[in-house]
Order: sequence, then structure tokens, then C-alpha cells
Amino acid sequence: MNKLKTGDELFDEAKKQIEEIQAPGELESRLRRALQSVPVRKKKRPPFLLTAAAAIFLIGIITFQYDALAYYGKKLLGFDELSSGTLNELNEKGYGQIIEKDAVLSDGTKLTINGAMADENQFVLYYTMSNDNGLRSDADLSPARITGLFTNSTAESGTSQVNDHGTELKGILSFEPVSPFSNDLTLHFPEQNGSIKESALTFPYHPNKALQTSLKKPIRKTLRVDKGSITFRSIKASPTMTIIEGKLDVENFDRADFALGGIELKADGKNVPLTGGGSSTSLFGTSFDIRYDALPETVETLTLVMKTFTGYEPLNRKIPLSEADELQTLAGEKELSLKNLAKTSRGTELTVATDEDIMLEGVSLTDHQGRSVPLETTVNMHKNGKGMKERTLIFNTTAKPESLFIEGMHYLKTYDERIEIDVK
Repeated sequence: MNKLKTGDELFDEAKKQIEEIQAPGELESRLRRALQSVPVRKKKRPPFLLTAAAAIFLIGIITFQYDALAYYGKKLLGFDELSSGTLNELNEKGYGQIIEKDAVLSDGTKLTINGAMADENQFVLYYTMSNDNGLRSDADLSPARITGLFTNSTAESGTSQVNDHGTELKGILSFEPVSPFSNDLTLHFPEQNGSIKESALTFPYHPNKALQTSLKKPIRKTLRVDKGSITFRSIKASPTMTIIEGKLDVENFDRADFALGGIELKADGKNVPLTGGGSSTSLFGTSFDIRYDALPETVETLTLVMKTFTGYEPLNRKIPLSEADELQTLAGEKELSLKNLAKTSRGTELTVATDEDIMLEGVSLTDHQGRSVPLETTVNMHKNGKGMKERTLIFNTTAKPESLFIEGMHYLKTYDERIEIDVK
């Protein structure tokens, strides 16, 4: 098992890497011509260390992008069944890095890091776990992270498959992107699934063999919705995926399941497949990212379409419980069904079924004396045989109920708003 490297060792590696960096041959002449054409102006010089750091960073980025264009490697074998589409196509073309670094775990299982595929959007790790005596039932690398120079990337998704004999597992893990300055990376993973004890395996990485980003542009467009606004900040398209990032200021964003899934990306009029997305909240607000497959090699037009997103409809609707077995229309084509009104040890229970995307708000019972009893809790949520979302509402009362009051509903509303992205 490889031990973690000390800060001094990492510093020496970084120093060595910087000393070995070479800029493209034509860079000096291009800079010289550019400087000769600029009028001389006196200005305050920045501190030397800051200037040196900026120069090193610039040269490093130029070298990284320059070398990536010419890379062509070997195919990673044995992973075709775990991935499809873009990753497989890139693997067939030999854009994966062969690593083949081994370690033996405490139970005798052999872990092999077979290879990797990297770009500015993600770092994909291909690995194998094998044990002739049989793998543990919890054989897995989750939760895993990767560290290196300027790198601390957590795993975002993954998939694996065990052979019929239970002796070999093939897996793919997708991490946050790693730094282009990391020549050595360390995989950290638990000895057992969920264990606090951590193991580590260091392996070589060639940042100059990473794939180059094809499109990186600001969007800076805001769309209004019922309870706020969505700001689309940027798009970053790499050979493995396309990421849209932005900011949410929507009061009821979490009232619908994966509302971001209703935002489509169209390249030349055709949908780019949606692969995932998510949001996170901090002191600075709520940010989001939506992930799509890689863009086609040539794109003339690129359009974001907010087909659906979380909406809100005020109802202020009182439904007599004498109509509990009848199908009700809430708004537009949205439907509600009431049934199984009963008194139990928990109070008064009422089963409600709605379209799957609906979340009711401000629900209460009105009893025969005109008193309003608010909803206590909701249990037994599931999808019924008609494809509707069914749940049981519990009210803390034993009085005879007369009607159900619904203040409003959150749902996936059709907006069909468009944003054209400049690809020139």
C-alpha cells in the first residue's frame, strides 16, 4: 500500500515540473511582435513573486492545451459493458491513459487502477478489484476521493459490475476534474464500505494527455418563473460532457422532483442527452449545474430550452368530502382523487392521489362546526396503478370532517422559454 506524500515531496515534484515546462516554439516570436506594436506606458510594476507566478501559470496552461491536441493512446479493455455512448467512443479512439497500478488490500483483494480519462469537466477512473477466494459483498471504493498537487476531487458518480463467480469487479468512477499540474495522484478509499479506516494508492498521471475543452462561454441570461428567477451563467463543453452552470433564486425550487430535468440543450435543433445535475446552497445563495452528453463535433446553433420548471398555482379550493370518490380537476389538466376517509388511532386519515409532479400546499380539514384542522403529517407515499402519486394525509382530529381545503399547489409548469448561445 503506498503511503501519502509529504508536503516537501509534493513541493519538490511541483518545482521539478515547473522547471521542465516548455512553451510552444512560436510563443516567443508572437509575444515579441505583440509587444512591439503596443505603445510604451509607465505603470506600477507588480511584486516579482506575483509576476513569476503569473508567468508560470500562463506557460503551464499553454503547454497543457498545446500537447493535448496530439495525444493518441491505447484502448482500455474490459469496460465496454459499464459505459456507453461518449465514453466508449473516446475509449475506442484511444483517448484513455493506461496506468495499471496495483495494490493488495488487507483481505487479500487486489486493486488495480487500469486507466483514466480526463478533461476540464471530469476525471474518470477505470479500476478492477479481484480475489480468487471471492470478493466481499461490500467490495467497493465508495466514498472515494483523489488528491494531488492543487487537487482534492471527490467522486460524483460511478458504476461497477461483478462477474458470475464473484471473484472480479470492474468499475468506473467519475470525479471532479483534477489539476493540470498534478503528475502524481493518490486515490483514497475506505478499507470496507462505510469504514472510517482509509487506504491510499498513488499512481502516475499525465496532464498533457488530458482532452481539450471545445467550448467555454459565458451565457449571463436570466429567466423568470412563478416564484423567482433562474440565471444561466456559463457553458463548458468538453469531449466527455457538457456542463451548464448558474444560480437559482426560486422560492419553491425543491417542491418538484429534479426540476432541472425540464431544461433541454439543443445542438442544431436536436436534443443533447441529459445525464444529470444538482444544486447546492451556501451563504452566497443557491447554485446549480446541469450535465449533458458531449456536443457533436461541429455545431452551428446551440439553444437552451426551459421546457418545464417548478411552478405554483394558487387554488383556495374547498372540496366537499361527499365527493371523495369523484375525480377532481385542480388546474388545467392536473387531477386530484380523494378516497378512504377514516378515523384511526392517529386521528382522521384521508388518502389523496394526484399527478406525480404535484405537491399540495396549505392543506386542512374543515369539520361540521366550521373549524379548520391543519395537516399533521403525510405517510405511505407511493405510485398507484394509474401512475398517480398516492399518499395518506393525517389530521389530528376526531370530529366529523366536512370538506378538504387546498390553498395551492406546486407542480412542473410548462414555460417553453429559450436562450440562444453564441457558438462562434
